[in-house]
Amino acid sequence: MHSSSRAESRPFSARALTLFVGAIAAAALLSACSGAGSTEGTNPGAADARQTQPALTQSPVADALYRCITARGWQVTLTDDGAIQASSDTIPKEQYQLYLTDTWACNAQISAQFPVDDNQKHLLYAAELAERTCLQQHGYTVDEPPSLQQFLDEYDSAPWSAMASSELATLSQTMSDADWRAINTECPQPVPGALH
Repeated sequence: MHSSSRAESRPFSARALTLFVGAIAAAALLSACSGAGSTEGTNPGAADARQTQPALTQSPVADALYRCITARGWQVTLTDDGAIQASSDTIPKEQYQLYLTDTWACNAQISAQFPVDDNQKHLLYAAELAERTCLQQHGYTVDEPPSLQQFLDEYDSAPWSAMASSELATLSQTMSDADWRAINTECPQPVPGALH
């Protein structure tokens, strides 16, 4: 997971917060492929609740995280690709830490509803390595990835993400929307629930 060492006095951008939320939600946002059957033992009502709510994106996990954050009163946007965006226009700087606390709480809640099996972790690792290669081919610096074993061992406490460990985690704050869309089109971040 990348460091959240942004200067406290600087307003945050939607893209930077999308990266941050994406990094902390990585543990939760992978398991749609593992099937509802694996979640019923963890939270018997969770599968029924997901089946009765309309899908917002292709990822039921992203939908659940979005619903949790908005249920706590935060105005965020859910994009078609499952990213949750927030901005300083809707979350005042003085409430940012509270927003992060609520986001962590929602992440923990959703992680319990969507446990990630070993197959999904292996698929995510391969997808993150592919994204890392793509980012490097486009001239961006990306930290060395952990070994597969380290990735698996640290998955629940510090999941590694190519995008979050790249210089884009910082550059995204000043990057134009067109440039941000372009790099995400060229090097798409792994879409939770779409890993097969």
